[in-house]
Amino acid sequence: MTRIAVSENALVDYSSERWRLIKVEDRAAPKLVLEAKRDAPLRFDAYFAASRDLPESGEILRADLGQVVLGWSNESESWQLGLTLSPEISLARSSRWFEILRFTHPDPAIHEEKASRLGQALAQALDIPFASTEAGIQAEPEPEPIPLVDLPLHLGMWRLQPGDERSDGEGELRLLRETRWLHVRLRQIAWHGLWLLIYLGVSIATLTHELGLPIAGTLIPNPAWLPWLGLVVAALLALAIARQIVIILREPDALLINPWERTVGAWRGSKQLWKVKAGSVQSVYVSEVVKKRARRPTIVHGEINLHLLDGSFRSLLIDREKILDALLPGNDPAAEKKRPEGVLALEPAEATTALQAAAIHIALGLGELPVWYDRRLR
Repeated sequence: MTRIAVSENALVDYSSERWRLIKVEDRAAPKLVLEAKRDAPLRFDAYFAASRDLPESGEILRADLGQVVLGWSNESESWQLGLTLSPEISLARSSRWFEILRFTHPDPAIHEEKASRLGQALAQALDIPFASTEAGIQAEPEPEPIPLVDLPLHLGMWRLQPGDERSDGEGELRLLRETRWLHVRLRQIAWHGLWLLIYLGVSIATLTHELGLPIAGTLIPNPAWLPWLGLVVAALLALAIARQIVIILREPDALLINPWERTVGAWRGSKQLWKVKAGSVQSVYVSEVVKKRARRPTIVHGEINLHLLDGSFRSLLIDREKILDALLPGNDPAAEKKRPEGVLALEPAEATTALQAAAIHIALGLGELPVWYDRRLR
């Protein structure tokens, strides 16, 4: 997974099988503009289609793509990266070529190297030829292995651990909810149940027997209302118990990340609750609320979500436990406190907490998806 910034508000994230152009805005969720994947149509958003006079459907089939072209424009004094199209689409738009990116820099040689890398990666992802007006462009060397934090990772009420592994070394990931989560819910049910019985018993006894009611020291105008108020409280406690039972029955206790099928599945026991394919996901989104004035790095809220292609989010885990000394070993607390607030791209080597490291593992398991880190201070 490689990420290259092409402007202040755009970057490209690519691997051997995927190439994505992403729009970045401060304090907003990143937006997928264009995506190229092996054995899939080239897809793009509505604005990109309208600005390039491309099909309104938002996709072009692999058979209608010619080659990736990189060339220098004397008119704009920039490197331009684009694609050629089939004659059928070209006739409809009066041009066989459309621009994807433009690189401008006082020193053209700097952007030539960046543009050639991105062009070769796009051609590899689409499995089509790459052509350049400049000779001597070398193929990009193989990327260095991605440094990863070892599993298992403890994430408050969750734990990320390896699962089944194939002979090629690629293994399943399992995100398991700790059993103490269930114990907390059961204790809440027992506590609410105890008070429900107390309120219910006292209220019914007051209504069915001649018990003396307080005539002073209460905030209600008529003491006769007290048993009825007790029944209302008992009803509210019953609703709280019902809510906890529904949460126990509906919330997953395991999420399985399958790297062979590129899917995430949520399970409760042996029942699958939902399943998401990596093809419908644009990125993994990890969020942390950090206590600003804490002496030690402290996280008061953490989440990992899947950012889907339609702009919505699918929650994987939410951890509301306060975590003191949240940094992984080897990280500098002083440098972490200087980390800016907002939405930033997260590289594997930049993961400083277990939650961030878990998001990197999940993104790689789904096919080297980009990871975004949403940091908030409180």
